[in-house]
Amino acid sequence: MALAFTTWLITSDVTPEIALRSTTSEQDWELSWLPDRKLTFEQAVSGMVLDEILSDPAPADGEIALELAAIRAGELGTTLREVVVRLSIRVAQRDMLRSQENLCIPTPHSDVNGAAGPAAAMPSAAATAHSHCLGSRQCRCRPPATAGRA
Repeated sequence: MALAFTTWLITSDVTPEIALRSTTSEQDWELSWLPDRKLTFEQAVSGMVLDEILSDPAPADGEIALELAAIRAGELGTTLREVVVRLSIRVAQRDMLRSQENLCIPTPHSDVNGAAGPAAAMPSAAATAHSHCLGSRQCRCRPPATAGRA
């Protein structure tokens, strides 16, 4: 686990979360997972360390890791419970975005010329191939009859 520092950014080699310095004040920092709070540089570092602690799937000593995490959360003026909830939401949001990246459900389907209407109800082979995703092995476009159904 290691943090990388630049003038404007703190990143981690463990987590995708970041700390970013404010463009309006050199003293203010913001965590990507705690965007509603202005923080000092020291608090931003604590927030990044906290995220790394909680991102470790197999800490050497779980009890000590939780104690350190609670201390870091206190430095941010929050509770460990709130931090865990916020970070869990961020993970769920990233997972949802990843799952949607390769899901292509164009509706309504258009004919070869891109016109919607009666031709869209019975798309041609060219339209069904979806010119927007040709060549993509990961496209999971649904046929028009099942588009929009779960």
